[in-house]
Formats: sequence, structure tokens, C-alpha cells
Amino acid sequence: MIRTITLGDLWSLRRKPRYQQVLYTERLLAYSHRPLWFAVQSMLAGNHRERTTLVLAERGGFALVQAMGRRGRPEQDVIYLATNGTRSEHTPSDYELWFHLLHRLCTDAAYHSVQRLYAALPSQHNELREIFRQVGFQAYTHRHLFHLSGPDWDQGTRLAPMRLQAHRDHWAIHKLYGMSTPHLVQQAEVRNARHWTIYRPYSFLRRQSWVLGPDDDLVANLRLLSGPSGHVFSILIRPDAREQAVDVLRFGLAQLSDSRPVYLLLREYQQELFEPAMRLGFQPVGEQTLLVKHTVVPIRRMVLTPSLEVGLEPRVSVRRYILPPTVREEC
Repeated sequence: MIRTITLGDLWSLRRKPRYQQVLYTERLLAYSHRPLWFAVQSMLAGNHRERTTLVLAERGGFALVQAMGRRGRPEQDVIYLATNGTRSEHTPSDYELWFHLLHRLCTDAAYHSVQRLYAALPSQHNELREIFRQVGFQAYTHRHLFHLSGPDWDQGTRLAPMRLQAHRDHWAIHKLYGMSTPHLVQQAEVRNARHWTIYRPYSFLRRQSWVLGPDDDLVANLRLLSGPSGHVFSILIRPDAREQAVDVLRFGLAQLSDSRPVYLLLREYQQELFEPAMRLGFQPVGEQTLLVKHTVVPIRRMVLTPSLEVGLEPRVSVRRYILPPTVREEC
């Protein structure tokens, strides 16, 4: 039976899982995932859009799936899958349990008005990817993870003259995103200008953003997410200005003042940036396949259709007032 997390399930989460899979997002690289604490937060939040934890207990098997909502967006990221307990011949396989959990997760997400579900799978994990495909997820791009661990072969000292992102830069960054991102990816992510807003909530995470270029024609945008587990960079740069990528990344590294791990996320359509990043000391440590599942279906309809359709017109009854007859006085 699949259900939301309860107090009785927390004891099982304290034990070491038999098999687990963490689907690393940008947030999880900066802040380590703690399944037990996340489950408690899910219970307190009511297992709605922000945090969801579902468990499956059947024939001695215990499985778990967790999803996290994106701030201000009708979207969730699948971030954790795990199974507990002793494996036996009568117990369903881990992948079978996860399939049922993911199917239920998609149903609950649609019920809570979540329009899109995302997952970042390790590219070499074909069995896990097949489960997501059967549930309805589709791949839209690949992402490469780089870790700052090598020497700076570039040995340069020039920094890009970047400035902090301001409120007026939202639309310009969105235009830069449209210039440097394939249409298939844009359709999968469905971003708008408000997506680039920098929220500063009270939490262990801190997000910063810098831009390069005039207000109406930006050249690059560098974003940094910092947390207890490390710093995560992502970059947008105009295709005709990619020779400035080294100076932009060096500017970002100059803003760091601690020894926490530093990561850089680049997608497959940004392969021209791989070599400049490696010259600065970034080394590739992993590759992910980004998947999406839409829980809604777009419907195209003419704007003038309601006015052209033949139908019943509303009628409003109006009360009629009759004046009394006037009496003519004879003189």
C-alpha cells in the first residue's frame, strides 16, 4: 500500500537503506540531502507541493520516494529513491517498487496542481532511466558536472567587469537565455522573466547573480548557489562572446573566500565552455540526463472562438413599470 509518510515510518528511515539513489540537483550539491529530516518536514508541510514523501510497504518490502517543489513554480524535482529491509524471493525488486511509487507521485502531483516533474538521473544508470521512461518521463538534455580540483593552467589575472544583478535585468537575462538555449530545452523548462528573480529567504542557502554588458543587451550571466556543502556555479553567455568565459568564471571564483567544494554545471549544448573551464582547474566528475514529465496537456484554441460559436445568449428579465393613467381636470 502506498501512502504518505507517517510517524511510524520514521524509525525505518533511521536505518541504513538497502539501496538508495540520490538525484542531485543544484540545491542538493550545495546542501546535503537528509532523508529523515526531509520526511519530517514533509509531514509538517502536509505532503503538498513544497515537499512530498511517499512510502510503499508491501510483502515485507519498504520503499521511499521524495520530491521537492521549486519556489514560485508549479514544478517538483524527484530527488531521492530508497528501499529498506531484507531482500527475499517473495519481495518485489527495488525497481518494481520504485515504479509504483513514481506512478503514484505523478498522480498526487497533478492533484496538487504541479504541472511538471523533473529528474536528474546519472547517465550510466540505464535501468533507472527505463523506469522513469515507463512512467512517462522524457529526456530533454544532458548536464555535465565539473569540480574545481586541478591547477589553474590559464594563470591569468584578468577579471570580467561584472556587476550584481538588479531588478531591471530580469528580462535581459531571459532574452540571453533564449539566445543561448535550444528550443527543445526552453519548451521543457517553460521559464519566464520572473524565473531569474533572486530570492533571499532565511535559510542555509544563498544565491547570487552577476551580469556583464549593457542593461538591454547582456553578454553573460553568472549565478552562484552557496550552501554548507559547497558552491555551485552556472553560466549563460552569448554564443558570439564565449571567448570571455574564462574571465567570467575567474570573476566568480574571486568572490569565494572559503575552502568548500566548488562545482560548475554545464549542459551538452555548452561544450565550447568545457575546455575554458578545465583550463581554470575544473575537472569533469559526472554526467546527468535531465528528464521531464508534464502533467498537463496544452490545448490550442482561437481567441475569438467563444464569440463566434452559436449558442444560447443570456437573457435578463427587466421589470416593467407602468405609469398610472393621468386624469384630466375639466375647468
